[in-house]
Amino acid sequence: MYRLEENGVELSILPADSKGVPMYGELEQLIQKNTRAIVITHALNLSGNITDLGRVSAIAQKYKLLLVVDASQSAGCIPIDVEKMGIDVLCFTGHKGLMGPQGTGGIYVREGLKIRPLKVGGSGVHSYDREHPKEMPTALEAGTLNGTGIAGLFSSLDFILDTGVEVIHKKEMKLAKRFFDGIKDLPEVTVYGDWQKSERTAIVSVNLGIEESGQVSDWLWEDYGIAVRAGAHCAPLMHKALGTEKQGAVRFSFSYFNTEEEMDAAIQALKEILEL
Repeated sequence: MYRLEENGVELSILPADSKGVPMYGELEQLIQKNTRAIVITHALNLSGNITDLGRVSAIAQKYKLLLVVDASQSAGCIPIDVEKMGIDVLCFTGHKGLMGPQGTGGIYVREGLKIRPLKVGGSGVHSYDREHPKEMPTALEAGTLNGTGIAGLFSSLDFILDTGVEVIHKKEMKLAKRFFDGIKDLPEVTVYGDWQKSERTAIVSVNLGIEESGQVSDWLWEDYGIAVRAGAHCAPLMHKALGTEKQGAVRFSFSYFNTEEEMDAAIQALKEILEL
């Protein structure tokens, strides 16, 4: 979006409260005469909270705006029905909840909606024409596709469909809740996000006192073999809302393949780090 803004597209940013929850009540006030789309993340990658797509979709339909949804953090974790949710464009990555290889992802475009491709080039279709094909999905598939990555993603989708998104999400949330309950009352531990809401993903972001998040991440990896993500998480505006733009945060992202024993080990690791 920043690149679009640099090229003259006007953006109106919906603020979030101190828990990182979007302030939906201000959304309609941001809509202008030249507004064309509402772009929103389905699941917040820092707090783990699920956004209220139903409410946002209703506003988009009221003002005849396109609804563009980033499902990078929710695809494979939360059931998504693009028609019922009124989604016009859905973007997702393959390497998170969909369990596929890095370098994979996709975009859903509602039938009848025309999109100008970001990249053009060889497609293997109409190869004698100088113009890039306009037919979907070829219009958005320039060059040689990542065949091995797509095969890996296809395999992971088989697993997800066989297991069930609801089953996967239930286990992930059970693990996340176990971890959350084990750390929420520890001294100097701050847990971010709105944990009163039932709909969320298995993300727990924390800080330990005033310790720099990168330092905590290093301790967890070097001393305990626990991999987390520290820093800004490509979410500077959300960090500003949470008041963590200087410290960053330590993000734990739990998977269907994690165990309760690993949750307990992570809890113990934080307890020991706090004693340093």
